[in-house]
Order: sequence, then structure tokens, then C-alpha cells
Amino acid sequence: MQFALNSNIDSIVSKIKKHPLLLALILNSFAFVFRILVFDVKYEVSDDYIIDAVLSGAFGNGYDPDLLFGNIILGYFLVFLYKLIPTVSFYFLLLITLGFISVTTIVFLLFKKNINAITVCLAIVFICCFTDDLYVLIQFTKVSAASGIAGGLLILYGLWKAKTHKAIYLIVGSLLMTLGTMLRFSAIYIFATFLVIAFINYVYTYVVNNKGSFFGNKKTNKKEILLVIRRFLVCAVIIGVVFALQYFGAWLSNLDEGHREFNKYSILRSRITDSSIPDFKDIEQGYNNLGFDFLDYAMLNSWNFDDRDIYTDEVLQEVAEINSNANQTSDINVLDAFNKLLDRCVFTYPAAIALYLLAAIFIVFDKRHFFPLLVLLIAFAYVGGFVYYGRTVYRVEWSILFCAASCLVALFDCENSKLFRYKSRVFNKDIRIIPAIVVLITAELILIRLPRITMSNYYLYCSDEEYYRYFADTMLPSGEYITDKVSCPTVTRKPFPELVEYIKEDTEHFYYVDFGTGIQTFYYNYDPWIRPEAGLFCNDYAYFGGVTMSHPGEKYALEYNGCDPNNPFKNLVNENVLLIDAWGYAYKYEYVVRYYYPDAEIELVDIVSGYPIWNIYVP
Repeated sequence: MQFALNSNIDSIVSKIKKHPLLLALILNSFAFVFRILVFDVKYEVSDDYIIDAVLSGAFGNGYDPDLLFGNIILGYFLVFLYKLIPTVSFYFLLLITLGFISVTTIVFLLFKKNINAITVCLAIVFICCFTDDLYVLIQFTKVSAASGIAGGLLILYGLWKAKTHKAIYLIVGSLLMTLGTMLRFSAIYIFATFLVIAFINYVYTYVVNNKGSFFGNKKTNKKEILLVIRRFLVCAVIIGVVFALQYFGAWLSNLDEGHREFNKYSILRSRITDSSIPDFKDIEQGYNNLGFDFLDYAMLNSWNFDDRDIYTDEVLQEVAEINSNANQTSDINVLDAFNKLLDRCVFTYPAAIALYLLAAIFIVFDKRHFFPLLVLLIAFAYVGGFVYYGRTVYRVEWSILFCAASCLVALFDCENSKLFRYKSRVFNKDIRIIPAIVVLITAELILIRLPRITMSNYYLYCSDEEYYRYFADTMLPSGEYITDKVSCPTVTRKPFPELVEYIKEDTEHFYYVDFGTGIQTFYYNYDPWIRPEAGLFCNDYAYFGGVTMSHPGEKYALEYNGCDPNNPFKNLVNENVLLIDAWGYAYKYEYVVRYYYPDAEIELVDIVSGYPIWNIYVP
């Protein structure tokens, strides 16, 4: 019987070794299904929900292909799908599907070279430690980087390693990379660096393995050099097409006057909102020269400058320059950046620890000892650079670590196939190492997840006050890595359903929701699998500030509710407008009094789920 069992195992192993894609799908599908069933899948930050809202016509102006941070060409395709099935969020489906395909691709490339105990271990470590951020905490920058690096590595494999079906590798890889850059083009500056490292590695390995041809007679030497150049040119053409699509998408977006104006305004907006906020004392003189004081400083540096009358484009340009100059002249050095890395615990992120483990396995079992060290060095130099320049957000840090890990996994090559059959005697029985390793790592994964599952279940039934406090501590810091984000219930228990219901039932008022107060909380009241309701930001409420400032959709919603699309501050005193604001209401009120209505007064209308609702009015 034991002999028969061993024979069956050998047969299964033999079949699986012939189908690396099947094994990659099995392992990745297990991780995917486990997370879908156990945790609430959610957008990590609000930007994705806002993009989905624009696509879905939540502003009331119909479907809009503008992806805000992405390529409008992809937006047109998504809008087509939305029209076919008007309830499903195809944007969300695209993100989670691309994440799954990317991980499967990288593990497939690992197994394509060899399937043994070490490669299976590498795959399990990679899947366990990196897929929370692709299957549970969905975010377009992370998906863009994952899709880009997976597509690029597939292209390189097709060029350098594939003996058959080269065209398929190139086509699928190019599609993956293109979709990734269409989601967030700037991600190319992360994954492209690691692809360059991978390309150089392939060239080096090829030269070493073909010394005779490269260093033989001139005719052979020339042939081999031309082969390398041709492969480089193929990569250059693919990258050129990606850039061409980006420029074509930008041209297409700018054909519409509303989108063209929004695109220009977004550049001004991002120069202020996407950089570190200097201390007021460091820039007070510059603000004073513009006729501004601390009130304007507070408004401008908290996304509350959607006033084209006072904060004109020229003013925003000058404010961006003032902030930038202050940041550049501040006493920041490499040591400070390193200390910030330590403060953020970047070196102890699960993704970072997994990267160390993958690099260690690479060094021990692969002959190229220098390669993983170079990848580690580049990864942390990149992370340190972003910290140095003030872009300290977890999604960017994770993207860098993921690309580095993908490089190691996809290029790992260990020919010791005997490891797969190796047995060890335990309790007087011969145990196959590979099944034992898989069982142990799977068990460890479940044990690590058990506390999260337990906490998730607890916060499904705890008191509202406890849950609100836990939710705020866990989900509000959108740029930070917090372990409990994965397990925090947001679909099975909505964070603020009473407030959403309160707004919907009040048909007499249109609600301005302060950006800082609601942008990172409100969208968790909606299931990400279902697209935002058409007209939601037109009929019920809209965010005061945010990435859609001066967007055609936002302007339509404001005009529909009797507000000035270029200056909604003036309309805070309208009878039909109420303000939901937990912390910035005093600044807004003071701003309205100073610039528009000196006699304006403010009163607290209600407090729902801890959110104060204000009415600013002129007696």
C-alpha cells in the first residue's frame, strides 16, 4: 500500500512538473480564495473609489472615461463594460484580476525553470507575504507596479529563455505592462529600474554561458552582439509604444475642454497636496507677501483651496514654489531619511522581511550571489529616496519591495531537482520534504491569520463606540502600514451607515463633506464590488476638496445644486447646503466671514455617528 501511495505521489509530481502554469494557478488560487472568503476586500485609499465614481456617473453627468491618474483609453473600455452591466464595478474587477494574473505570472516564471522543493518554498513565501496588498487592500499604484513588473519579466523571459511560443510571451507580457501603465503611468519609473537590472542579468548570464561565441572569431562575436542588440531594440520598441499610448491618451483627454482645464489644474493642485507641508514659521514671510496669513496657510495645505477667485491659478503656482523652496532648504540629509525609514519601520514590513528571506534563499541556492544584493540595495535606495523627498506612503514603498521580490523570484534558477524527492526519517517514517514544507508553511500562514480572523469577528459585534475607535485608528492613516487594515471589517459591518442613511433621507439639503473629515471614511460604507450609484455625488453629497477639484463632473454637481462651480465657498451660506466637518469647520467659517460674508454665523445642526453637521448662514 505504501508503495502504491508513493507511486501515485510520483505520478502527480511528474504531471505537475510538466505544467508549471497549473501549479502556479493552484497555489495562487488557494491564497486568493482564502482571502476573499475570510477578509473584507476593500480599497486601501479613497482615490480608487473616486475614480470608480467618475466612471460610474456618480456626479450626475453620465459615464466619464476619465481615470484621473490613468489613461483615458482604458477608461473608454471600462465605460463600455459599465453600460453593458450597470451594477458591477468593472474597475474594481480589473484591479483584483490584474493583481491575480501578475502574481501567477511571476510564480509561473519561477516554475518554468524548475519545480523542486526550493522553488515551491519561494513561491509560497512570495504568495503568502505579498498578496494581502493585491487581494484585500486594493490600490491602483500597487496593481500598476505589479502588472508592470510581471509583464516586463514575461517579455524578458520570452526574449532570453523561451524555446517555443516566444510571440505569446511577448504579447501577453506587453499587454500586462500596458494595462499597468494605463492605471498609473508613473509606476513605470519604479518597475522599469528593476527590469533594467533583470535585462543586464540576462545579458551577463548569456555572455558567461557563451564565452566561446563572444570571445571567439570576429564573425561569431558580431553575430552574438547583434542578437543582444536586437533583443534590446525589442524592449525599446515596447517601452516606446507604452509611452506613445500615454501621450495619445493625454491628447485624447485634452480634446474635451473640461478635462483639459481639469488636467492643468490638477498639476497645480498636486504640487501643493503631494509634497511635505512646511512649518508656517518657515514660509510665513512668503505667504505674507501674497497677502495671506495662517488662515490661508491652513486652507491651502488641507485641500481647501477650491476657490478660483481668491486662490487663482497664479496664486497656487506661487504657493507651490514657496512650499517647494522651504522643503528644499530644510535641513534634510541622508541620515534624516534613514531615521525616517526607521521611524516608519520600513525595514520590518512583512514585505521587507519576505524580501530578505527570498534574497537569502537566492544567495544560498543560486550561483549569482551578487544579484540579490544589488536588488536589495536598489530597493532600499529607492525607498529612501521617496522618504527623502517626502513621498512617504506605504503603497509606494510596497510597490518597490514587490518589484524587487518579483525580480528575485522570476530570475531564480536552481537545478537541484533531487531536492524535490528528498526524504527524511521522522518518527521512524520516511517523510517527503516537499509535502512537509508545504503543510508547515500553510499551517503557519493559517496560524498567523488566526488572530486577525478573531479580531475581525470581534469587531463585527462589538459596540459602536469601540468599532468607531478601532476603525479610525486602523483605516484613517491612509499612507501608513497598519497590520489590522487587512482584517478590519468594512463590508460585513459598515462604519457609518447611520450617517449615509441620514443624508439620503434629507432630500432638502445638499451636503458638503470636508475632505479631511470624510474622504478616508465615507467610501467604506459601500461595497467595492458594486459600482457607486449614478448621481450619488449630485443628489446626496459631494466632497469639499480632493482630487476632483474643478473636474467637469464636480462642476456639474455643484451647478445642479445652485453652487458656483469655481467657488463653492460662497455657497456655504445657501439654505440648501449643509457642511459635514469634524475639524476644519472653524477655518471654513472664518474664511467665509473674511472674504465674503462678514455677518455670517455658524450653528451646529446635528451630530450623527460622531460627525458634526454645520449650517453657515447670513442672518
